[in-house]
Amino acid sequence: MLKKSLSLFLLLFTSTSALAASAVTQADLNLRTGPGVGYHPITTVPVGRTVAVFGCLDQGRWCDVSWNGYRGWLSGTYLGAVHVRVPMITYDPVVYERYYVGQPYYNPRAAARRDARIEYRVHRRMDRRWERWTD
Repeated sequence: MLKKSLSLFLLLFTSTSALAASAVTQADLNLRTGPGVGYHPITTVPVGRTVAVFGCLDQGRWCDVSWNGYRGWLSGTYLGAVHVRVPMITYDPVVYERYYVGQPYYNPRAAARRDARIEYRVHRRMDRRWERWTD
């Protein structure tokens, strides 16, 4: 009975990284907040480090990984052979945002304000040029 309850306890409270596959980085890689170079880098994972792989996008181009307490995305092209078959997953920013909220590198409001300022400047310049052409 004690053995069964201990096994159940270990099964329920095992960390998710223990359930993930592992892979080794083949180069210094930027761990990013999303699957693509347009997403903000969290940290750099040095070459030769083992990362926990939770899943990869179609064709393994980007993988959801955990390393050194960080959770993010690495390019699957530069990951060594994954020791276990990983599931194919889809990226949903709402799901992954919970890992990044409150971190110093993640501020979606600042990015939105920056983008709005840039868009305003571009439209303002185009309006001025249009006025010159039509006057």
